[in-house]
Amino acid sequence: MRYSGMAYGKIAVTLNGRGILPPSWHWAVHYGKGSCNRSKLWAYATVKCLLNDDVYLGTLTQNCTGSRSYKDKTMIHKPESEWISHENAHEAIIQPELWEAVQKINQAAKQRADGRTPPQPALFTGKLVCADCGHPMVVSRQSLHRKNGTVKRYVSYFCSRFATTGHSTCSWHRVSEITLKNIVLSEIRAHGKAVATDEAAVLDRLKQQIQSANTSRQEDCQQEISRLRRRLEELERMTAKLYEDKVSGAISEASFALLIEKNEQERVQKAERLDTLLAGERKSQQDIANIQRWAGTVRQYLDLQDLNRDIVEELIDHIEIGERTVIDGQKHQDIKIYYRFVGLV
Repeated sequence: MRYSGMAYGKIAVTLNGRGILPPSWHWAVHYGKGSCNRSKLWAYATVKCLLNDDVYLGTLTQNCTGSRSYKDKTMIHKPESEWISHENAHEAIIQPELWEAVQKINQAAKQRADGRTPPQPALFTGKLVCADCGHPMVVSRQSLHRKNGTVKRYVSYFCSRFATTGHSTCSWHRVSEITLKNIVLSEIRAHGKAVATDEAAVLDRLKQQIQSANTSRQEDCQQEISRLRRRLEELERMTAKLYEDKVSGAISEASFALLIEKNEQERVQKAERLDTLLAGERKSQQDIANIQRWAGTVRQYLDLQDLNRDIVEELIDHIEIGERTVIDGQKHQDIKIYYRFVGLV
């Protein structure tokens, strides 16, 4: 398929359409436990990786990765000059002529990509996620050449999973940057106006929103924290008693070792759970403090006229983009803005 000129993404579509399992699932079904937590769909990157792997030519390539040093165990990709290749290490399943022809196609595609100017981060790069599959949205830049010689440039975003699986799963979820920019600008100004008009009411509403979501969980946590603290105190008394019984000869050395180990295992388990719950309580308290921090920030943008990357970074955590629908003849797209510090307001 690649030799015939088919793109990586189109190959992924074809393989998905035929129901062919991707490498991780193929291995799991035939040699592993029968399933794995990876996607069952071929993606652009999987196809590209396979078509550039000379293992299918019968070559075994080693020393491609390694640690920085014996002190730093961080794994890195080594330069190609350090790779060690063993040709004819096993039977090839691709003929050398076909392999070389495909590598020329791959290399030509790589050179075309390398010649392009690296794109600058778009206004919402890294901030958009697909509301249906949760994957990041990626940017698309298009240019329209008009008859008068001018060029109109359009920026939009779409679901990365839909693109990388060759349109095999999810859908476009496309949104134009100018539309999204206007929506975000309008909402930021509205929040800024609300805070400036009656900050106490806004803060109270957000606090109630957080507390109502956490009320039942907090009550359960408080009860569990009390139980854990009582049990830890009891374990300390039991441990002290065991040492006394050992010294007095009331229990044997073997019994003491067995019981003290059992106590210690339970103590560590309970202490770790207590730390987790207390950390959750501290987070709840921090959430309340974050509300005031958010209000102080958004108040500055009451009269915001334009949106730039710095403001997006300062205010926005992420934005969920739903698919476009038509309701009663009107286009509709569900967009949810999650702010830093407070989430969905």
